Order: sequence, then C-alpha cells, then structure tokens
Amino acid sequence: MTRIIGAELFKMRTTRTFYALVGSVLALVLLPTIPLAAFLSINDADELLEVLLGVLGGLVQIFALLLGILAATTEFRHGTITPSLLVVPNRFRLYAAKLAAGTLIGLALGVIATGLMIGIVVFFGSVRDFDVSGDKLAYFVGGALTSALYAALGVGLGTLVRNQVGAIVGALVYIFVVELILTLVLSFWDATEDIMPKYSLGAVSSGLSGVDLEDEGLLLGQVPSGLLLAGYALLFIIGGMLMMRKRDITA
Repeated sequence: MTRIIGAELFKMRTTRTFYALVGSVLALVLLPTIPLAAFLSINDADELLEVLLGVLGGLVQIFALLLGILAATTEFRHGTITPSLLVVPNRFRLYAAKLAAGTLIGLALGVIATGLMIGIVVFFGSVRDFDVSGDKLAYFVGGALTSALYAALGVGLGTLVRNQVGAIVGALVYIFVVELILTLVLSFWDATEDIMPKYSLGAVSSGLSGVDLEDEGLLLGQVPSGLLLAGYALLFIIGGMLMMRKRDITA
C-alpha cells in the first residue's frame, strides 16, 4: 500500500498544474503577509494574524480542495485510469491511495501556509515590539487540519463526479455563490437564521481554523467544527468510493 501511495504522490508532483497551484499558494501567502506585517500599524499581532488566517487561509483551503479534485480526476480526464487499474486491480486500494496522497498534500499545504503566516507575523511583531504572546498552536493545528480535510473532500468529490471541469466549477460555485444565497434565504426566519453561520462548510472551516472574523460568537468550537467538517468530507469520500466500485472504466 505504501508503494501505491508513493506512486500517487509521484503522479501529483510531476504535473505542471501541481506546481502552478503550489506556487500560487506561496505567492498568495507571502506577498500580502510580509508588507502587512512589516508596515501596517497594529497594536496586537493576533488581530492581524486572525484576519490573514481568515482571508488567506480560506483561499489556501480552496487550493487544497482543487488539488484533491485534480488527484482524483486527472487520470479519468487523460485516460490513464485504465493502466492504473491494470497495475492495481483492487479499486478500493487505488482509491484509498489517491485519498491518502491527496490528504497528505493538503496537510502539507496547510502546514506550510499556516506556518508561514504565523512565523512572519510573529517575527515582525517581535521586531516592531507588538504583543505576540497569544497562543498560536490552535491556529496552526486548525489551519493544517482544515486544508487536509478540504483535500480529502476534493478527492471524494472528484471521484464522485469524475469530470474535472464539472467538479471544479461545481465546488467553486457552491463555495462562492450557493452558500451565500442559502445564508441570505435562511436568515429571513428566526428558526433557520443560525443554520448556515454555524453548520455550513465555510462556518465549520472557520471554526476548525480558530478564526471568527465577524466576532458574533456563532461559530462552533474547534473540536465540534473539526468533527463536522470531517463528517462532510466523509460523505463525499464514501460516495466516491461507491461510484468507483460500481462505474465501468473505459480506456
């Protein structure tokens, strides 16, 4: 199994798209974080860090989701899934390897991006004599796990849909459009107005990351948010596994 996971990791890191996405994430993190931490007038470094983790960290999670989708759909798109199944006839093992590889990449992306943001803010905060005494471990662990779970969800979604463009567009439309519409619609009734701010994909992601930009106290704690996000990812993972086992694979 280890060799199959290694092969899946090799497939991912030998594509130009992979390096383009990872390079974009690094640029996305470094270009705003360094000048803001170096020149912005602040009193508490944690305030800046929470904003960066909420905005940039959310975008990093979307990139992790895209990497997960690509890990699942690239072979279907290019027709290399057939030789892969000839080498590994057990579809569950192949799917599990893709899931493990995608999750590891998402975790690494979260560790690097969150670690860079925390490190840069703490460094410049110390140099500029701002308060940097707050606990950063919850931010670091939450950000890394959120990216990993987003990548795992992406693998499940990509295997479930199988069409690369459809999976990517569908995921982005849901994140940027559908959740906003649902939040607006459900806010008109008292009985449903707290559903999206607490239990939506974006809300539980923020909860696990430890970031509450709106500061309304509606988000769940890190542990409940993490369990709920893992549950959402598990739904797509199981759906992808079922479709992987039942669908015909053609060359």
